[in-house]
Amino acid sequence: MHRRDLLTTVPNPDARHDYLVELAGEPMPGTHLMVRYVPDRVVAEPQGFTAYLGALSGVAGGLESLALAVLDDLNNELVPRWAEVTAERAEPLPHRVVVEDRQPNWDNPQLFARMRPI
Repeated sequence: MHRRDLLTTVPNPDARHDYLVELAGEPMPGTHLMVRYVPDRVVAEPQGFTAYLGALSGVAGGLESLALAVLDDLNNELVPRWAEVTAERAEPLPHRVVVEDRQPNWDNPQLFARMRPI
């Protein structure tokens, strides 16, 4: 089973509206992952995301590779209007990577203005 298969989804309850979904966890000890996205047609199921986190331990190449792999998986399975992935570790020194992507021509400045910083 490919790790993407663990990102189970359900239909978006109301695709007419933009809203923010946040999911977070530790794919490996000491590594924190935060996913924020604006859904389009589907929404990730939290229990599927938890299983997906466990499958990320095999991603090699550091935080940059981890963040980019997660963004790629989200774009393939969820096809969100907008997505942001933050991967960070505190040890051995603080290291944080943030990657973002959005559908062409999608923007919602009012939603972004209300987002809390991470």
